[in-house]
Amino acid sequence: MQPDDNTATEPESSPHGKESSHHRTFGNSRVSHEQFRFLYAAEHVYMAGLLLHGLFLLVFFWLNIHELYLFNIFSLIIFFLALYLNRNGHYNLALWLAYIEVVLHASLAIVLLGWSSGFYYYMFAIAPLLFIKPTRPLSEKILLSAIPVGLMIVFYIDPLGMFPLYHLGIHITHFLHIGNLIATVALVAYLAHYYSKGVNDSERQLQKLTEAYEELATYDSLTRLLNRHAMMQAIKEEVSRFHRDKKPFVLALGDIDDFKNINDSFGHHAGDVLLKEFASRMQQRLRRHDVVSRWGGEEFLILLANVTLDEAEGVLNDLRDCLAEPLRIKSLSHMVTITFGACQYSDEQGIDKTIQFADKAMYQGKRTGKNRVVLAKGEQE
Repeated sequence: MQPDDNTATEPESSPHGKESSHHRTFGNSRVSHEQFRFLYAAEHVYMAGLLLHGLFLLVFFWLNIHELYLFNIFSLIIFFLALYLNRNGHYNLALWLAYIEVVLHASLAIVLLGWSSGFYYYMFAIAPLLFIKPTRPLSEKILLSAIPVGLMIVFYIDPLGMFPLYHLGIHITHFLHIGNLIATVALVAYLAHYYSKGVNDSERQLQKLTEAYEELATYDSLTRLLNRHAMMQAIKEEVSRFHRDKKPFVLALGDIDDFKNINDSFGHHAGDVLLKEFASRMQQRLRRHDVVSRWGGEEFLILLANVTLDEAEGVLNDLRDCLAEPLRIKSLSHMVTITFGACQYSDEQGIDKTIQFADKAMYQGKRTGKNRVVLAKGEQE
């Protein structure tokens, strides 16, 4: 292990400007979701370590074992420090401190109180925390887990017959053994529980970000209409239906008349209000199976399904009349109109040319007075 592996970097931008799909915040650091799961679980283990060593402090004071009493004061400082380091990005150093404390504390307790006291269980408990640590090689985790196992073997065999240095009554020894067994199982279960919660939290966060990215890729952020890319997908699907069912459809481009004058006179905020209002009115007025998108700036592209060009003219004139109703901008009632150009799709001209013909028809409407619907006959022109 390195002394510190706080390699968190600035995240990629996200739909909400706060989280990326690869990073999130833990304490004062930006970390990956995998690191977050470890840090979240480790934090709760360090807090549990504080509680446990606080109880040990009382037990060893009661048993009058000064060495362990004093060591537990040191242990409390270590776990406070580990908790602080973990929250401030130095999570590798925090894990090192916790690892060394557990191995030293368990070893000292076995030396003083003997194998039967059950303090060796805590050496088992450190392994799960090592193995959920991300970005470290498996061989390193196995080696670090093997060190306390080797110590346990030495203490269990006790080749020189040196341990324990304190001889407690059998009832107290049994009490410590059972207490340590329960505490170790509880610690491992506690770690698993909070690691699982961290996984679930990360998955929920990733799901939210995925949905936000999908929405960003589909909808215009201002008007909440389909964006250009999503509209092209909708048109391609309509072409597939056209080939299957032979039902005609029309593409219409609409451009708000004198939009620049509105921005110049009332400000860009007023222009945004107008775009949102037009988008809302179009969604309410169009038929359920029609599709409308913001094509760019003050332009809207509409897919009118199951209609011929002549039928589309009536739909668009109805829509134009609806949009020509007065709009209130900055306490002023202002009449705003829109000009439409429409073209019926055919395989001979394809999607791009159909849109181009609708665009030419719209600009013809602009040149001849605005606030009107102009039909393009496509390749027949």
